[in-house]
Amino acid sequence: MSQKEITIKSPDEVKSYPPTIKVYTRTGDKGTSSLFTGERRPKDDAVFEALGTTDELSSAIGLAIAHLENTKAGTLVPRLETIQCLLQDVGSNIATPLTA
Repeated sequence: MSQKEITIKSPDEVKSYPPTIKVYTRTGDKGTSSLFTGERRPKDDAVFEALGTTDELSSAIGLAIAHLENTKAGTLVPRLETIQCLLQDVGSNIATPLTA
């Protein structure tokens, strides 16, 4: 695996970045979020915890893929990519209530 040089930005450099774009959904933040069907649930609902967990797992797998590419273990990459795709399906199923 080749080593990449990491450059740490100073606070002054970061301040010079363009401002971030704010996204407005026009639904307000009343402590709820919506599921695939539009049903609103509290943000601390188990559904959102499960969605976050699957996203974190997918992210960790993506990081593993990045470290495995161009190595002897790179043969695992296609399998890990398949798992990431399956996790997207899992997330879709979690976000869709049983009544949908």
